[in-house]
Amino acid sequence: MGETRRLTIMLSGGLGDCLLASAFVRYFQESGRYDHIRCAVPKSAAELYDYNPRLSRLVACPGNDLWFWGLPEEGADVFAPYARVHPPASGGGGAEPPFRVEHLFHLNQGSEPVWRQVALHHRLNVTDGSPEVFTRAADEAWADEVMRPWRGRPRVLVNYRTPLAEKEYPLARWQAVVDQLRSESVVLELGQAASLLHGTKVVHPWPGLRQFAALIRRCDCVVSIDSFPAHLAATVGTPSVVLFGPTNPAVWGHPTSRCLRASQCPVCADTPRLRQCKRRLCMEEIAPESVVHEAMGLLSGREVPVPPENGAGGSRAQGPVHTIAGITPREAGMARLSPVDVLQLERREC
Repeated sequence: MGETRRLTIMLSGGLGDCLLASAFVRYFQESGRYDHIRCAVPKSAAELYDYNPRLSRLVACPGNDLWFWGLPEEGADVFAPYARVHPPASGGGGAEPPFRVEHLFHLNQGSEPVWRQVALHHRLNVTDGSPEVFTRAADEAWADEVMRPWRGRPRVLVNYRTPLAEKEYPLARWQAVVDQLRSESVVLELGQAASLLHGTKVVHPWPGLRQFAALIRRCDCVVSIDSFPAHLAATVGTPSVVLFGPTNPAVWGHPTSRCLRASQCPVCADTPRLRQCKRRLCMEEIAPESVVHEAMGLLSGREVPVPPENGAGGSRAQGPVHTIAGITPREAGMARLSPVDVLQLERREC
């Protein structure tokens, strides 16, 4: 027999970055080039991959320990989509950091979808950049139970929360959106028991990531700032209205999204100009009426227009709408998925 071919995939960034990189996990698994695929992710993102049948092993890493898994490895290939990790120049002695992290590019300034930029940079022949996530039957049952009180009514999930102040949409405008949507639908949100908005149904406490995917799959529409819930909606095939300001909809949008960006100000994420901005004018200029109009269009079943192939108009990324078969094991005729071999490591084993 030939030597076992091994690959380590190191995923960095936030939840959205880790989810979008699932397209590369699928690409390498379907390529047949590797017999063993190990994936290292931030501990917070582990549930996005812990039932993924494409992986042989999942490593959930706290803090900077993640970067150890991106170091070159003898006898195995290492793929890190967003960064390159270098060993120390002198072998790691003294006070020198154990590694150096090189961020490969400023994705937000590109004109192609994020997955296509990454594929081109690494010279990979990736043709399907759609993300995927796998849930358990228990996750689906949980979402069914949560949604039971509103069965038969249109259900819209709104997400206004973000750790990045530059992406915030004014709460008064969110309230105006909710007030209008309530006339036609049930408006849900995830978060603390006490909402900052009036008139929403709060799902509390915050569910796990697989449960979140199952819940969004049962919504008729998601209205969100550019963030993880917007990417998760695209993953499970739920149409969405996504509000963009400093980030680029041509890079971070999806075919199932109606991406709204009203400002004429150039996108500024990943640039020094972002820190010089005193007001979030690019977000404030999005009219609540525009958000409601797009959401109502999705609820009424109007077709989501596909943007020009060259991305003109800065609307959405290109590619097929992709709802993975594995998201609902029962519907896919699959047995219950087995968990990936998960390591909760404090340090890389040498």
